[in-house]
Amino acid sequence: MSSINVWSRGAKPAFVRFLIFGIILQAVLLVLIYKNSKPSRYSLPNNQSITANISCDDLLNEWDPEVPVLLIDLDFLENLKNEDCRWDETKRVKIGVHVKDKDGSIIDTTRFGVVFYDSQDNKDFLEFNEDGKRIIPKRFETRRIGNFKVPANIQRFIEFYKRSKFVECLGLEMNRNKSEEAYQNGTTSANILARFRDELIDMEMYPLLNGGTLLGWYRECTVIPHTLDLDFSVFKENYKPEYTEKVLRGETDFILRRKFGRLEDSHEITVVSKEEGRPTIDLFVMYDYVEDGKLAYRYISGLSGEKILEFSNKRNPEFSDDGRKFRYTHLLLDPSCAAEMHGHLFWILCNPIDQLKHEYGPLWYLDHPTGKYDWSSSGKNVKSAGRFTWEEMQKYYLEYK
Repeated sequence: MSSINVWSRGAKPAFVRFLIFGIILQAVLLVLIYKNSKPSRYSLPNNQSITANISCDDLLNEWDPEVPVLLIDLDFLENLKNEDCRWDETKRVKIGVHVKDKDGSIIDTTRFGVVFYDSQDNKDFLEFNEDGKRIIPKRFETRRIGNFKVPANIQRFIEFYKRSKFVECLGLEMNRNKSEEAYQNGTTSANILARFRDELIDMEMYPLLNGGTLLGWYRECTVIPHTLDLDFSVFKENYKPEYTEKVLRGETDFILRRKFGRLEDSHEITVVSKEEGRPTIDLFVMYDYVEDGKLAYRYISGLSGEKILEFSNKRNPEFSDDGRKFRYTHLLLDPSCAAEMHGHLFWILCNPIDQLKHEYGPLWYLDHPTGKYDWSSSGKNVKSAGRFTWEEMQKYYLEYK
């Protein structure tokens, strides 16, 4: 009896065809898997098209414009900071184009929202033609991706742009008594204050003009000449106490003169430029005052120590005014605006007039000689805040030579 040969001539072609079909099917599946792993765009509801699975640098190279541009889109920069550049391509990416390229540039305005900006040599900030006007410090570096200039320190650039809405000063003519001695020169003081601002920026602090310095800028577009110091404030959450240690180690262009109060509720420092020697600059920490679970106001502190040296051998707290604490209240105003003073950018409250009326009263626009102004009682926004004990004053009222 003969056996049956399964590899008969009729069976072989069918098996070969099946084997070839299987190989082709595997190849098709591999191609599909490979395609799905590549950068792609997929559709979402409302006709959104989102870039996905693509590196930020590759995406910017794909979008590369024909002229150099500054990437200023805060949403895209946040994505870039997190290395996640999925982007809704129905949204235009905001870019800054220098005014010198305004006429000759060909920009895809379906892809980009163009904001023109200028960079003048005699100013330390860039001016953007957006929302009237925005200004940001030039103090940032960029890296190039094609024709894109991308901020190297993205978070710092975001902080700059968040505080960039420009507010103009009034420039009132004061008609001061000519016999009144001028202690400060506006240009010189603004230069010193700008150098101090830069040191604070390098510590990721973003100071606001405060007190008489805010008044002088808004009222006169300069420093009040007969005042003896300059005033900055910085929010508690933004304050870096390490800066004081740097000053004490001699690592900055400033010398520490005083350090007052507790960091948690009443801190301030006073510095002076190593080069010029005057005026002094007070940096106040700005605190939130919460009442019944709600933010009631903000404040900076003051500390009286006028008699501490004179009565340093006395410990009777009733014998002098040492240790009295004060709070200077501030309204809950938007702190995200910027100003110009003598070619320098300084950050300010967006409604400075409201704070000035709160602080100096309805006649804020009149000059008040410094010699007749008492720091602890003349202001309309001063509150008593208790007193430090003699022992506490040894810790919280420090002067340096």
